[in-house]
Amino acid sequence: MALQKCVINVDLADVWGKANRKDYKRTLAFGDEVKVRNVSDKHVEIQLWGFKEESDGSIRPFSTSGFIVPTKSSKIKPSQVVKPVDEDDVLKVDFVDVQQGDGTVIESPKGKVVLIDGGDNQLYARYLAGRYRRSSADKPKEIDCMLVSHGDADHFEGLARIFKSETEEFDEKSRWKRLFIYPKRVYHNGLVKRPGKKTVAGKRKSRPDREMFGTTKKKGKSTIITALEEDLLAVDTAKMNRPFRAWRKALERWAKHGPIDFRRLQAGDDDAFDFLRDEGIETEVLGPLVTKVGGKAGLKFLGNPPRGVHEVEEGDAPRFTGLSASHTVNGHSVILRMRYGQFRFLFAGDLNHEAEIHLRKKGAATLRSEVFKVPHHGSADFDKHFVKAVAPVVSVVSSGDESSRKEHIHPRATLIGALGRFSRVDEPIILVTEMVAFFNVEGYVAPQWHNMSASGAREAKKSGSNIVNIPKRGQFFAFSRTAFGIVMVRTNGKRLLVYTNSGQAKKKEVYAFTASKLGEMRPANVKRA
Repeated sequence: MALQKCVINVDLADVWGKANRKDYKRTLAFGDEVKVRNVSDKHVEIQLWGFKEESDGSIRPFSTSGFIVPTKSSKIKPSQVVKPVDEDDVLKVDFVDVQQGDGTVIESPKGKVVLIDGGDNQLYARYLAGRYRRSSADKPKEIDCMLVSHGDADHFEGLARIFKSETEEFDEKSRWKRLFIYPKRVYHNGLVKRPGKKTVAGKRKSRPDREMFGTTKKKGKSTIITALEEDLLAVDTAKMNRPFRAWRKALERWAKHGPIDFRRLQAGDDDAFDFLRDEGIETEVLGPLVTKVGGKAGLKFLGNPPRGVHEVEEGDAPRFTGLSASHTVNGHSVILRMRYGQFRFLFAGDLNHEAEIHLRKKGAATLRSEVFKVPHHGSADFDKHFVKAVAPVVSVVSSGDESSRKEHIHPRATLIGALGRFSRVDEPIILVTEMVAFFNVEGYVAPQWHNMSASGAREAKKSGSNIVNIPKRGQFFAFSRTAFGIVMVRTNGKRLLVYTNSGQAKKKEVYAFTASKLGEMRPANVKRA
């Protein structure tokens, strides 16, 4: 019997190896694609992808089969569990655990893919390779849009790791780790970071913040950056820092598959996402807000916020001082609000207090959203009135302070408190990617070595650099991450599902909502087959 492509039509569906609900395999969710072999009055027989943990900790996909067998208590008939893929109406949004950074995957019902950011390590590339399988140099996976909210490495350096996976040598067993892509559109905010050092009178010196993005002009008391880029392949590499140069190298390779539409986005550029409109997905570009200088668009240099809690009244603002490159690139993130049916998603990049004030004053009504990708990994640099204007029901914080260099104490307690206080519901859903991950205790282990230094000492190396001095490190107590903290949201415009994995494959944290009109979300019972 020929297999029929279908999608799951209930919130969650448990897959069993046997038709008597024995040999549990995995749980599928609303909108997941499967191939159906047979639908009887008792079960649905399917072919699907399973995932197995390898000895190196990576997760390998493999083709398998199984049965979805609804219980009598669920009152779900097998014929209700799936529907043909051409009737798919589910928008899928995954907030991927990339540690300290952001990485989101949006997939429309018809399979159009939008990537927002990509972290700064290989985690995003590995996730995408497992999800979009069987790509090759001759048949790359088409990405309809690659959006980098802003030019901080923790938001886009991981995209270059996708390109790196194309060139890495894997044995036959590990070739699934490779992903070949072709991004048809690449959107960004126009700010390209210069190298952190420059040569002055033959000496290397730190580049001052005011020179980090190129040419600036004064407008009143404000400093406006006018060197905004469009086509990233046309930018001189001497004007790019190391992460930008690595990304450009990847873009050069991907451009060999076909033309790439490069575009600098600013508030009002809603037409950039017209390719989603035929599926009923409306997208507004809310930021960055540009300042005109001599008829030319520019971005205002933002300053440093005062220390401590920014307790101000709605009409007031704290004093922001100096010129801060980091606050400027964050505050001018590309901000999207996406609507599908009765639900809105707000993707807020790394917005900070000063930028949130500007956006709120432009139009607080345009901010209200049911699902909120919280800015800047839960930083304390936020405007409480901005959060109040969003009034989220579901908030997702992407964070992961995995090293002392990246330790920012994210998310901050004040921000989490504000998300709860200013939600429009009594029991808001607040999820943090690193907190919904699962760590397994491994116990005491001793580091292994595979290199010898010139002095004969044992040492472990990574990319040619010493990372562990074996004699000094010695035995240590270890944990392994067995479930990454991915937050998955599914909606057909009338019903919305939010769920995460746990250390136990069958156990999920899951919430369902319905909405009869825009903005009125009501909790609903989870439909599990």
